[in-house]
Amino acid sequence: MNTTDAEILKASVGKTLKITTYDGETLMAKVVLVSEEDADLIYELILTNRESQYEKFDEQPAYRIGFNEIEGVELLQAG
Repeated sequence: MNTTDAEILKASVGKTLKITTYDGETLMAKVVLVSEEDADLIYELILTNRESQYEKFDEQPAYRIGFNEIEGVELLQAG
């Protein structure tokens, strides 16, 4: 993750991002919280190329990912 990615994350609460991880996962997520102190973000999963890693729930759960796991981000929804 580079400086530009970090800036995108800080400004992305409530927005939808495409997140690519170092282990090859690509996911689309709505950002709930970004914590610079804990170096992580909390997100609601919309879509992933690794659905088998996630349990199925009736309600949309929130997940956590550390900044150190993120290779890159792309803003998909402005505003």
